[in-house]
Amino acid sequence: MRRVWVHLSVLAVVLTSGTSALEAQIFSNGSDAYDIAQYNWNGHFGAALTLADWDNDGWPDMTFGGTNGVIRTWRNLGGSGFEMVPLPWVIEEETKSLLWADFDNDGDDDLFVLEVSGRCGFVENDGNGGFDLTTDSGGAGQGPSQLPQAETYAGGASFGDMDGDGDLDLHICRYVELPNFTEDGLRNVLLRNEGNFSFTNVSEESGMDVHMRLSFQSAWWDYNEDGLQDVLVINDKGGANSVFKNQGDGTFIDVAADIGADIVIDAMTLTLGDFNQDGRQDLYHTNTWFGGDGLGSKLLVQQENGHFTEESAEHNLDLDLFCWGAAWMDVDNDTDLDLFVTEHNGLEPYGLNFLWENQVMVDTATGETSHSFEPFGEDVYGLDYLNSHVVASGDLDRNGWVDFVVHNVGNHKARIWMNGGFDNGHSSITIGLHGIVSNPDAAGAKLTVHSSSASQARIIHVGENYLSQESEYEVFGLGTDTSIDSVTVVWPSGLVELFDPAVHELAPGGFYVLEEGSSLCTVTHQTQDVCDFPSEVSSHEG
Repeated sequence: MRRVWVHLSVLAVVLTSGTSALEAQIFSNGSDAYDIAQYNWNGHFGAALTLADWDNDGWPDMTFGGTNGVIRTWRNLGGSGFEMVPLPWVIEEETKSLLWADFDNDGDDDLFVLEVSGRCGFVENDGNGGFDLTTDSGGAGQGPSQLPQAETYAGGASFGDMDGDGDLDLHICRYVELPNFTEDGLRNVLLRNEGNFSFTNVSEESGMDVHMRLSFQSAWWDYNEDGLQDVLVINDKGGANSVFKNQGDGTFIDVAADIGADIVIDAMTLTLGDFNQDGRQDLYHTNTWFGGDGLGSKLLVQQENGHFTEESAEHNLDLDLFCWGAAWMDVDNDTDLDLFVTEHNGLEPYGLNFLWENQVMVDTATGETSHSFEPFGEDVYGLDYLNSHVVASGDLDRNGWVDFVVHNVGNHKARIWMNGGFDNGHSSITIGLHGIVSNPDAAGAKLTVHSSSASQARIIHVGENYLSQESEYEVFGLGTDTSIDSVTVVWPSGLVELFDPAVHELAPGGFYVLEEGSSLCTVTHQTQDVCDFPSEVSSHEG
């Protein structure tokens, strides 16, 4: 794993005890305990949030977007607290995307910044604890000559390797100049990474700018598992969602209508996860109560043939509310993904966020399983009336239970929901990835943990949900399993590896980072090559 030892002059914040009113709940709000007051004053439709580990010490950090001042990131002090690190980017308009990754492949993570005006650029990590702007000092719309500006109005962004060259290319969503919701949207932007923070605008030649829609967020995912990274885009106000299939020649075509993904709603989040444990990613899109057919949020379940069917009502997730960002996570470590959904109704003073439990039912006659979602009780997550837009998850204190952060708007400071653990005897294993031939952040990789109870598949993203970036360290709940059977990784380079837990000493309760090529064993068409397993896996014990 990449390690960057940094020395920073910062304000240290030490963890103190939580408030007694929340001690009975499994999730307690750590924003007061950590003394973190992070707001998005005068924000509109939300500001960015990331839990990426930018200093590569194995502990997720927090970086928040806003509407003024400098960008502030909170460096994790090994689970004992956070220290605030100001970054040299002065915010001119609301920040819509903050994404950490090793964009120049030099061994440390840099920060991509996108403001609603379209002003965008990078804060470069020098690897020695310092940060430098790659942009000039111009006003809104001005930026580095290496990075074409998106122009107004920008939505979310995401990175993926479109051409398999090992560096990350950039997709930027564009919305519409507010408040002109009735007008056609703007064309989205695709920038090809040429190295050293230099990007070429290939939006037109790639076919990525064919639509003029009100796009909120994109995500990269090889939906058909042909080895090429595709791009999913959600759209607001009457524009069908898109699935841009990578043709392998630098061009993309929208196949959403062919595979049942072209729903027309006020799509507010692009949240991918395998909630039913069939190895295929499913899509959850929040909605307003008047968006599209007016029948609430949508759950698109991917079938064996690669097509999607809409099954929100069958799983009790057709929320007829004004919802925004959502995130899949296994909060109770029972092996299946639960769901957190934010709400902000512009016509009401407050909305109520929801934490939904994935309840699995087994038909005793057929043995078939079904999934239904019900809100956790207040003993798990209490009522919290806010104006929320953005959520991201990660195990901030590395206690083996996933936490999550909610970024709000106005006078509601961010919530840092710390998971104290369920009294259910469940354990977990946490795994990150590091690419060698693939991009260093392994964006686009498929990571699957196999145990006796379940096989759990996750996709590594740099940009997802709504304006967020989750922690790169995936927490896999194992239920009562006392061991795992294997870990498989499908890397963006095309390499497919199987990691033997006996050889690599992978065990419940552990934290590991798997490096591309270190297993020396490939898996093809469900068969395992005969090979020796080396013990080349990085593990953080501190």
